[in-house]
Amino acid sequence: MIELILVIYEFIWVIVLPVLFFIPKLRDQWTERLLIKKEEKGPFDIWIHAASVGECYILLDLVSYLRGLKIIATTNTAQGKEILEKASKENLFIRYLPFDFVFILKKALSLWNPKLVVLIETELWPVLLYTCKKRNIPVLLINGRLSERSFKAYKKLKFFWKKLSPSMIYAISEEDAERYKYIFGEEKVAIMNNIKFDRIKLDTIKDNPVEKILPKNKKIIVLGSVRKEEEQDLLWVIQVILRVLSNSVIALFPRHMERVVWWKKALKEKGITYKLRSEIKDASWEADVLLWDKIGELNFTYSAANSVFVGGSLRSCGGHNFLEPLAFGVIPCVGPFIDNFKWVGKDLFDEGLVLMVKDKGELIKCLVCNAVLDSDRETVKKRFRYFLSSKKGGLNTALNVIINYLKKGV
Repeated sequence: MIELILVIYEFIWVIVLPVLFFIPKLRDQWTERLLIKKEEKGPFDIWIHAASVGECYILLDLVSYLRGLKIIATTNTAQGKEILEKASKENLFIRYLPFDFVFILKKALSLWNPKLVVLIETELWPVLLYTCKKRNIPVLLINGRLSERSFKAYKKLKFFWKKLSPSMIYAISEEDAERYKYIFGEEKVAIMNNIKFDRIKLDTIKDNPVEKILPKNKKIIVLGSVRKEEEQDLLWVIQVILRVLSNSVIALFPRHMERVVWWKKALKEKGITYKLRSEIKDASWEADVLLWDKIGELNFTYSAANSVFVGGSLRSCGGHNFLEPLAFGVIPCVGPFIDNFKWVGKDLFDEGLVLMVKDKGELIKCLVCNAVLDSDRETVKKRFRYFLSSKKGGLNTALNVIINYLKKGV
C-alpha cells in the first residue's frame, strides 16, 4: 500500500513538473534539483535540510558548532541559499533540495552518502523519508512544529506517514508534540526548546549600517515581512499614517523581493513618494516610503525603528517572527493570524510586550501610538530578557542529539 501511494505521488509530480519548469525562479534551480550539474561527492557526515530563510539561520548555528564534520546543506528558496552561501563555511556544501522523485533521491543519497539526515521544522518529504529508510540512514526532525492545518492533512494518511516516520522528532511545544505523537507514535517524539530563542541577542547593534541612511528628524515606522495577501490593507494603512503623522517615514519590507515591482506601481498610483533602498547611500533623500529591495537588513532597521508591524499576520499567512523587534527594545504590533508562532505562548501578549490588532484600523492606532510614545528600549529589553531566561537551550539539545546519532553510526 505504501508503494502504491508513492507511485501515485510520483505520477502527480510527473504532471506538475513541466508546469514548474515555466516558473522563472524554479527554472534557474533546475539543474541542481535534478542533479544534472556536477555534484560534490560524499561521504558526508550530515545532510541538513532547511526550507527557507528562518531555518537556514538555524542550520548555520548548528554548523558553527559541528566543526570537523563534512556537511551538505539543502534549501528550497533562493533567499535561503543566498544566506547559506554568504556564510561560506569550509565544511559546508550548499545545494537546492532535489525534487522528491525516487530516482533523484536515490542518486542524491548515493552521491552524498550521508551518515545522518537532519530536517529542520516541518520538512517531511515522503520519497526522501522512504529512500532513507531503505538505505538505513537515520533521519532526525529537530525544532519540529506542526500547524493545525498541516495536522489535518497528515491525519488523513496517518498509516502512510507512520511507516515513513523519522527516527526521532523533537517538537518545540506540547501542542506540536501531541500532533506528532498522533501521527508517528509516542515513542518517536520528544520536546525541546525552540532554537529561535537561542538566536535572539539583546545587545545593541554596533555600527548599524542602516542608521546612517535614516533621517534623524523623522519617526521611523517599519512594516516588516509584508506578504502579498495583506498588501492592499497596508497600502491603505500607509496612506492614513502619512496623513496622521506627518513627520514619519515608512520603511517597507516585502517578504518576497518579486513584490517590490507591485509596490512601486501601487505607491506611484496613490501619489506616495518612495525611494528604493538600493539607491540610498546617506540620509539626504526625501520620500514618504523607503522601499527595501535588499536582503538582510530588516533587523538593522528594527533596531532603529520607533514603531513596528510584523507582517504575514494581518491576513491568514501564519505570521512572521515578532520576537526580532523585541530584541531591540521595540514593542511590535501584529495581526490576529500568527499560527506559525503560537509556540511563543500568550505571556508576551498578556504583559503588553507584543500588541495584537484585529484589523487595519486598529493597526494604524497601534503604530501611531507606539511611534509617538516611543517606549524606553532598555526597560522593554529587560522585561524580554526575563521572559527568555527559561526558553533557551534548544541549540544545545539539537547538537547533543546529532552528535549522539553520529556516534551510534561509527
